[in-house]
Amino acid sequence: MKETIYHQWKRLSLVEAQTVLPDGRNHRHHVIRHPGAAVILPILEDGRLVLLNQFRPAVNQWLLEAPAGTLEGDECSLEGAKRELEEETGYQATSWHSLGSALPVPGFCDEVQHFYLASGLTQTEMNLDDDEFIQLRLITVAEARARIASGEINDNKTVALIARADYQGLLPQPQS
Repeated sequence: MKETIYHQWKRLSLVEAQTVLPDGRNHRHHVIRHPGAAVILPILEDGRLVLLNQFRPAVNQWLLEAPAGTLEGDECSLEGAKRELEEETGYQATSWHSLGSALPVPGFCDEVQHFYLASGLTQTEMNLDDDEFIQLRLITVAEARARIASGEINDNKTVALIARADYQGLLPQPQS
């Protein structure tokens, strides 16, 4: 596949790529090349989820979302998840469970988001980038479900991550 790089910024590249379609024709298209990301669902001993209220300049608003970040260099997704969890939340985890991966915007970007559930949390210290504005939010699973249903949680990676953990039966269930 032939590619022309039009722009690079940090670890992202905008490229024009030549691809052979399933019917054998050559096709030119534009794609954002992304090194991948780790997305983490931290769960405290009491069953609450550790989420972030994070300001996102691209949409000029605060979003309630799961901790996440772009993979660096040749780090594997679990290493990236461990790094991002501590940087963004100030927690480390002793237990990690892979929840698979997702393609957030395959129409124009090749990013793969690797999902993890983290537990056995101990508090350390946050280490935010200078352009990150983050406030921790501890919420119950029931609150997360309600906020997803109402649209208050509208960040797709967070919705998909919580749904994946829920469908796999890994979230604490309400006591009856």
